[in-house]
Amino acid sequence: MKKIIDRTFHYIESLCKILLIVQIISVTIVVIGRQVFGRTPVWGEELTLFSMVWASLLGATVLLKNDGHIAVTALDQYLPDKAIKFLDLLSYLFLGFYAVIMVIYGIKLVELTGLNMMPALKIKSSWLYGAMPVMAVAMLVILSEKIYLLLKGKDYKL
Repeated sequence: MKKIIDRTFHYIESLCKILLIVQIISVTIVVIGRQVFGRTPVWGEELTLFSMVWASLLGATVLLKNDGHIAVTALDQYLPDKAIKFLDLLSYLFLGFYAVIMVIYGIKLVELTGLNMMPALKIKSSWLYGAMPVMAVAMLVILSEKIYLLLKGKDYKL
Protein backbone atom coordinates (compact mmCIF):
# COMPACT_ATOMS: atom_id res chain seq x y z
CA MET A 1 0.00 0.00 0.00
CA LYS A 2 2.85 2.38 0.83
CA LYS A 3 4.34 1.96 -2.66
CA ILE A 4 1.01 2.85 -4.27
CA ILE A 5 0.62 5.94 -2.09
CA ASP A 6 4.23 7.00 -2.68
CA ARG A 7 3.89 6.58 -6.44
CA THR A 8 0.55 8.44 -6.50
CA PHE A 9 1.98 11.34 -4.54
CA HIS A 10 5.03 11.40 -6.78
CA TYR A 11 2.65 11.95 -9.71
CA ILE A 12 0.74 14.58 -7.74
CA GLU A 13 3.99 16.40 -7.01
CA SER A 14 4.93 16.25 -10.70
CA LEU A 15 1.49 17.61 -11.62
CA CYS A 16 2.01 20.49 -9.16
CA LYS A 17 5.30 21.32 -10.87
CA ILE A 18 3.63 21.31 -14.28
CA LEU A 19 0.80 23.52 -13.00
CA LEU A 20 3.34 25.95 -11.57
CA ILE A 21 5.11 26.15 -14.93
CA VAL A 22 1.75 26.71 -16.68
CA GLN A 23 1.00 29.46 -14.18
CA ILE A 24 4.36 31.19 -14.74
CA ILE A 25 3.99 31.04 -18.54
CA SER A 26 0.40 32.27 -18.39
CA VAL A 27 1.22 35.22 -16.13
CA THR A 28 4.21 36.10 -18.30
CA ILE A 29 2.05 36.12 -21.44
CA VAL A 30 -0.60 38.25 -19.72
CA VAL A 31 1.96 40.78 -18.43
CA ILE A 32 3.79 41.04 -21.76
CA GLY A 33 0.49 41.33 -23.59
CA ARG A 34 -0.72 44.09 -21.29
CA GLN A 35 2.54 46.05 -21.13
CA VAL A 36 3.84 45.61 -24.68
CA PHE A 37 0.77 45.11 -26.88
CA GLY A 38 -1.89 46.84 -24.79
CA ARG A 39 -4.16 43.79 -24.73
CA THR A 40 -4.20 40.47 -22.95
CA PRO A 41 -5.38 37.04 -24.03
CA VAL A 42 -8.83 36.34 -22.64
CA TRP A 43 -7.79 32.95 -21.29
CA GLY A 44 -4.72 34.14 -19.37
CA GLU A 45 -6.23 35.06 -16.02
CA GLU A 46 -8.59 32.07 -15.89
CA LEU A 47 -5.79 29.64 -16.72
CA THR A 48 -3.62 31.22 -14.02
CA LEU A 49 -6.45 30.96 -11.49
CA PHE A 50 -7.15 27.34 -12.41
CA SER A 51 -3.47 26.40 -12.16
CA MET A 52 -3.00 28.24 -8.89
CA VAL A 53 -6.00 26.63 -7.17
CA TRP A 54 -5.11 23.10 -8.21
CA ALA A 55 -1.37 23.49 -7.51
CA SER A 56 -2.02 25.04 -4.10
CA LEU A 57 -4.49 22.45 -2.89
CA LEU A 58 -2.64 19.45 -4.29
CA GLY A 59 0.64 20.88 -3.02
CA ALA A 60 -0.84 21.06 0.46
CA THR A 61 -1.42 17.30 0.40
CA VAL A 62 2.17 16.69 -0.70
CA LEU A 63 3.36 18.83 2.21
CA LEU A 64 1.12 16.89 4.59
CA LYS A 65 2.60 13.62 3.38
CA ASN A 66 6.16 14.93 3.83
CA ASP A 67 5.39 16.66 7.17
CA GLY A 68 6.38 19.92 5.54
CA HIS A 69 3.76 22.15 7.15
CA ILE A 70 4.75 24.60 9.84
CA ALA A 71 4.33 23.07 13.29
CA VAL A 72 4.87 24.32 16.80
CA THR A 73 7.50 21.98 18.21
CA ALA A 74 9.01 24.20 20.90
CA LEU A 75 7.64 22.00 23.69
CA ASP A 76 8.53 18.67 22.09
CA GLN A 77 11.91 18.55 23.79
CA TYR A 78 10.22 18.76 27.21
CA LEU A 79 7.44 16.22 26.54
CA PRO A 80 7.69 12.44 26.72
CA ASP A 81 7.36 10.45 23.50
CA LYS A 82 3.87 9.22 24.41
CA ALA A 83 2.62 12.79 24.85
CA ILE A 84 4.09 13.81 21.49
CA LYS A 85 2.45 10.83 19.79
CA PHE A 86 -0.86 11.66 21.47
CA LEU A 87 -0.67 15.27 20.28
CA ASP A 88 0.22 14.08 16.77
CA LEU A 89 -2.76 11.71 16.83
CA LEU A 90 -5.02 14.52 18.01
CA SER A 91 -3.70 16.74 15.22
CA TYR A 92 -4.32 14.03 12.62
CA LEU A 93 -7.87 13.48 13.91
CA PHE A 94 -8.66 17.19 13.70
CA LEU A 95 -7.21 17.34 10.19
CA GLY A 96 -9.27 14.27 9.27
CA PHE A 97 -12.44 15.94 10.56
CA TYR A 98 -11.58 19.01 8.49
CA ALA A 99 -10.96 16.83 5.42
CA VAL A 100 -14.33 15.07 5.80
CA ILE A 101 -16.08 18.46 5.96
CA MET A 102 -14.12 19.53 2.86
CA VAL A 103 -15.21 16.41 0.97
CA ILE A 104 -18.88 16.88 1.86
CA TYR A 105 -19.07 20.59 1.11
CA GLY A 106 -16.60 20.37 -1.77
CA ILE A 107 -18.88 17.90 -3.55
CA LYS A 108 -21.85 20.18 -2.89
CA LEU A 109 -19.88 23.11 -4.33
CA VAL A 110 -18.94 21.10 -7.43
CA GLU A 111 -22.60 20.18 -7.94
CA LEU A 112 -23.68 23.79 -7.38
CA THR A 113 -21.23 25.14 -9.96
CA GLY A 114 -21.86 22.37 -12.49
CA LEU A 115 -23.90 24.59 -14.77
CA ASN A 116 -21.55 27.60 -14.66
CA MET A 117 -18.89 28.00 -17.31
CA MET A 118 -15.50 29.63 -17.19
CA PRO A 119 -16.03 31.75 -20.30
CA ALA A 120 -12.46 32.06 -21.53
CA LEU A 121 -11.42 28.44 -20.97
CA LYS A 122 -14.84 27.10 -21.99
CA ILE A 123 -14.91 24.53 -19.20
CA LYS A 124 -17.37 24.12 -16.35
CA SER A 125 -16.56 25.97 -13.15
CA SER A 126 -16.94 22.70 -11.31
CA TRP A 127 -13.50 21.73 -12.69
CA LEU A 128 -12.01 24.62 -10.75
CA TYR A 129 -13.87 23.80 -7.53
CA GLY A 130 -13.25 20.07 -7.94
CA ALA A 131 -9.80 20.64 -6.47
CA MET A 132 -11.34 20.92 -3.00
CA PRO A 133 -12.82 17.41 -2.66
CA VAL A 134 -9.85 15.89 -4.51
CA MET A 135 -7.47 17.53 -2.03
CA ALA A 136 -9.59 16.41 0.91
CA VAL A 137 -9.69 12.77 -0.24
CA ALA A 138 -5.92 12.81 -0.71
CA MET A 139 -5.57 14.24 2.81
CA LEU A 140 -7.75 11.45 4.20
CA VAL A 141 -5.56 8.83 2.51
CA ILE A 142 -2.38 10.32 3.99
CA LEU A 143 -3.93 10.82 7.42
CA SER A 144 -5.24 7.25 7.44
CA GLU A 145 -1.77 5.94 6.73
CA LYS A 146 -0.19 8.19 9.36
CA ILE A 147 -2.74 7.22 12.03
CA TYR A 148 -2.36 3.51 11.19
CA LEU A 149 1.42 3.69 11.48
CA LEU A 150 1.24 5.75 14.68
CA LEU A 151 -1.13 3.24 16.34
CA LYS A 152 1.02 0.32 15.22
CA GLY A 153 4.06 1.93 16.83
CA LYS A 154 5.87 2.34 13.52
CA ASP A 155 7.55 5.45 12.13
CA TYR A 156 4.57 7.59 11.10
CA LYS A 157 6.65 10.56 9.99
CA LEU A 158 6.66 9.62 6.32
